[in-house]
Amino acid sequence: MAAEGSDHFCEKSLKPWLYLLAGITAIFLIWVFVQREELFVFGETEANRPEVARTMVSAGEPVFPGAAVPAAFTPHAGVTQATPHGGVIPPHHTAGGYQVAGLTKATPNGGMQLVANTVVSGFQNALKDAVNDVLPSVCDVHAMWVRRSPAATRPAAGDAQFAPPFDGVIDKFIQNQGYENIGAGVIVDSRGYVLTNHHVVENANNIMVTLPGTPARDYSARIVATDPQKDLAVLQIKANESFLEARLGDSSFVQIGDYVIAIGSPFGMEQTVTSGIVSGLRKSARINGSRYQNLIQTDAPINRGSSGGPLVSLNGEVVGITTAIYAPTGVFNGTGFVVPINDAKDFLARAIGKRFGAVLDQRGKLAAAPDPTLPVPGGPSTVGFGIEAMDLNPVLAKHLGAPVDGGVLVNDVYTNSPAFMAGIQRGDVLVSLGGVALKEIRDIPRITPNFKRGDNVHVVIMRSGRSEELLVRLW
Repeated sequence: MAAEGSDHFCEKSLKPWLYLLAGITAIFLIWVFVQREELFVFGETEANRPEVARTMVSAGEPVFPGAAVPAAFTPHAGVTQATPHGGVIPPHHTAGGYQVAGLTKATPNGGMQLVANTVVSGFQNALKDAVNDVLPSVCDVHAMWVRRSPAATRPAAGDAQFAPPFDGVIDKFIQNQGYENIGAGVIVDSRGYVLTNHHVVENANNIMVTLPGTPARDYSARIVATDPQKDLAVLQIKANESFLEARLGDSSFVQIGDYVIAIGSPFGMEQTVTSGIVSGLRKSARINGSRYQNLIQTDAPINRGSSGGPLVSLNGEVVGITTAIYAPTGVFNGTGFVVPINDAKDFLARAIGKRFGAVLDQRGKLAAAPDPTLPVPGGPSTVGFGIEAMDLNPVLAKHLGAPVDGGVLVNDVYTNSPAFMAGIQRGDVLVSLGGVALKEIRDIPRITPNFKRGDNVHVVIMRSGRSEELLVRLW
């Protein structure tokens, strides 16, 4: 009886272990089957992969890169795509709320190398937009001396020199006789007025302006005015047409480190675009033996033929006119000088009878009080503050605690106007606009034409006997 009980006990104890062993064996067999299938698929893919032709090149020979194929977005994340050049588009992922795809290529060692990212750079877009805004208004300036070439001036040791105009092949003039300089310029008025350098057109007998296009258009031009002290000149195209003018910015906002674009015709290659940063703001610099005041220094490449071209900010506004380089070897070495556009505005106003907006400093104040001898900028003002006002008499001034000798009382403020958004209220007394004191209501239409859309104008008001300063953004 004891033997039978023992056999029954052994049989009962081994059954769970046998079941466990059978389960482990089944799991192992399934794993082996899965691995076999994956290895088979991988081997089949490698066998069917097309050969990528390789081009043998000699050492030092340039090779044209294959065209990059943008990574296409598909609805299935995690799926890769092969490119025509043997690359692979990796799975999509999300960055900053936008789908992002990359482009990779196979390396000779079987690895993968990231060669492109299709995320559009905001900086690149701003750069291209700025160039496209100004480029149609940039022209070549051909200045010709009929009898003899102009005498070259060698700068003293340590001086900067004017960026020399390019001594181009004479093909723009009848009889092909004489000496030609090629510089650049920018159209600043739709009537065909071109701003360039004085040294580009100095003593020229004939001037021709070439505008971009297919084909390019050649026009005869005349010198309207020059300012040798600032190395500026204004030309007028001799044509009864309307031309696309560039927007002039405010160079008082230019700061060291700002990214800028230079456009010109270096070595006669028209509409060449270079870029760099503002390297310095110079109170003065010696150029060709003379001292010039208030210059922007940049490392944007400037060479022979770049003279007179615009220096452009990333918002597509002209902030200066390229004029000189410091180049002991005669070739640009990273130090160029630019005339700030604000220094050209009064010169332009007197030369062509048009103002180009006020010069506002960073506080929103006019750099100088409006000159009554200069023409009103661009005719009647196209911007307004959105208020109704009246002269302040002594009784009202005493009641409001405002200065008796000046100020304008705000009688009403239009809803959602620039004044409304800045916090100006009915009953406020306007004491100054853009740093210019207001004596009477007639001062407002005299001052506001100096402003343009987008300006932040400094305004001083009196409210409840206290003075407050505001910035009003115009639109």
